[in-house]
Amino acid sequence: MKKIIISLGIFVIMIVGMIFSILYLNKVCKDLEDITSNIESYINEDNMKKAYDTSQSLTKKWKKYSESISIFVNHQEIDNIETELSKIPQYIKEDSKDEALASVRVLNFFLNHVKNMEKITIQNIF
Repeated sequence: MKKIIISLGIFVIMIVGMIFSILYLNKVCKDLEDITSNIESYINEDNMKKAYDTSQSLTKKWKKYSESISIFVNHQEIDNIETELSKIPQYIKEDSKDEALASVRVLNFFLNHVKNMEKITIQNIF
């Protein structure tokens, strides 16, 4: 009986941990997606100074979040996000509007992909 209680306790702790990690990941992705949409609107308005400053704050937030996210997200996904994140300020600095917009949209795609890969669905379980 004691082994069943211990096993059940470990199972409950794992489920709570998974729920916490998914909620945290959704919060982080939502926060970063909001910032990327701000960058996209600044680029569309040709306000490159604000877009560059916002991209710098996005990079700082990502560095803060990436340490904790790397525990439960595939490292290839993190590398993809970091690659696109490093391109955005350079494109903005060079006034390459098309490249900057494309990079922002790719970054949004990667953030959505991370969020979708961590959802609890039948497809992700098998």
